[in-house]
Amino acid sequence: MTTQDDDAGQLFEAIRNGDDVAIEAAIGAHEELLRARDASGLSPVLVAAYSNRPKLAGRIAAVASRSHEGLDVFDAAAVGNADIVRTLLSSDRASVDDRGPNGYTALHVAAGFGQLEVARLLLGRGADPNAVAFNESRETPLHGAVAARRRDTAGLLLALGASPNSLRRGGWTPLHIAARDGEDDLAVMLLLRGADPTRADDQGQTAIDLADEGGHAALAKLLRTAAPRR
Repeated sequence: MTTQDDDAGQLFEAIRNGDDVAIEAAIGAHEELLRARDASGLSPVLVAAYSNRPKLAGRIAAVASRSHEGLDVFDAAAVGNADIVRTLLSSDRASVDDRGPNGYTALHVAAGFGQLEVARLLLGRGADPNAVAFNESRETPLHGAVAARRRDTAGLLLALGASPNSLRRGGWTPLHIAARDGEDDLAVMLLLRGADPTRADDQGQTAIDLADEGGHAALAKLLRTAAPRR
């Protein structure tokens, strides 16, 4: 392992730990670390975002945007920088169909982090609201938006053609996720768009079952009430 690899490894560890001092020192001494990638191929911005450190992701992105290479479309989508996404798409330096190193489209990324403006931009440029991730999750952008509990982004996706009964790994629909998390408003939104509360996953569990297991009695009742009409 080279010294540069060591430096990159230390940077990613600092990002996951939220160690601002170490991050600033590392990037200040070696700006090229902004272009480093972890073992999964993720950038410093995406590692921060997936580590549930959105403010840190935004700070790293702000520095990276001023560097020579700037942000790519996935970094920009994660932090909600619609201007950079627009510029990259307009200059053909990125496509709405591009896949990141983890198999997600930029729309997956925007939806998963609740970046409504970027999601709207990508959908307006022809991004597929039903794109399936090229990884083990096999999820769609709607799965990500529901898991992130973002009603605005989920509503946009549904309005522009996202299937409420799309399946991810394990046979889960977005409604399974909403039921597990006790998200009544999201569940209602999905039901109004045709989500099936009786659809069983690979383990034979429906959204109703998951709501019951999670102690979400009111939601379970709502789902049972909706079931006979389907």
